[in-house]
Amino acid sequence: MKQLLVICHDKTFKIAVPDDAKLTFGPWAPPQKKSGGWNGGSEYKPNGTLRVYQGSKENILACFSDVVSFRDLSMEYAEQVAKEEGATIWKSDHEGYVREDKVSRKKEWVNPQLPAAKVKKGKSNA
Repeated sequence: MKQLLVICHDKTFKIAVPDDAKLTFGPWAPPQKKSGGWNGGSEYKPNGTLRVYQGSKENILACFSDVVSFRDLSMEYAEQVAKEEGATIWKSDHEGYVREDKVSRKKEWVNPQLPAAKVKKGKSNA
């Protein structure tokens, strides 16, 4: 089994998928020409659909809609983030107004951690 991280617009979850499963990702249904296609116009918001098949497309195991992205958790992942620290000092008196900015900017690569599982109070996972 392989673990997949699936990211939707409103939630993130993990699924275990058989090693020999086939995955497809695309629109729920092919978009109409007038909708502007998959990348569409300003009003068309494509929702990806992740489908999991066992063997052939006749044997579907799962179908998830509103998927933004997914990846196998065994694949290492890093993202570049920008860090900015700074301060702005204003000084206004009878001699005038002065504004001084001191800013430090840098970019670095990080390996984001998966969010911890949320446990509701009063409920048991047993």
